[in-house]
Amino acid sequence: MSPVVVAAKSLLGDEKLNKIRADVISMHSDAIKSFVATSDSPFGRAALVRLFSMADRNGDGRLDEKELRYALRTLGFSWLQEKQVNGILQRADLDKSGKIEFDEFMKEAPKTLKTNLVKLAKKNGGEMGLLV
Repeated sequence: MSPVVVAAKSLLGDEKLNKIRADVISMHSDAIKSFVATSDSPFGRAALVRLFSMADRNGDGRLDEKELRYALRTLGFSWLQEKQVNGILQRADLDKSGKIEFDEFMKEAPKTLKTNLVKLAKKNGGEMGLLV
């Protein structure tokens, strides 16, 4: 546990600290979900366009499995194994071309980001000792 968590635990007690943790986690998850919900706004679309262009390493306007895996790892989603990455690819690949075109990316990205950003926050919180 981090020194801050140890100090808070001794000052507040387990029950109060756990309540505060739960409230903070809930607020943080809500903030992530609210941010992802902006995907239909000009700002959200601009962010997704930038994410797509960064992921499209060969510049062909489509993401293959290798590019998708690299992009997800770069975002910190290290828990996604080959099976999960292939599942995301198959779910997003509406025309069954084996690659994700831009319009397919724009539909799939918010769901994938929401799910995995919340997981990333929990992982980071655990590593910092905030969830122990």
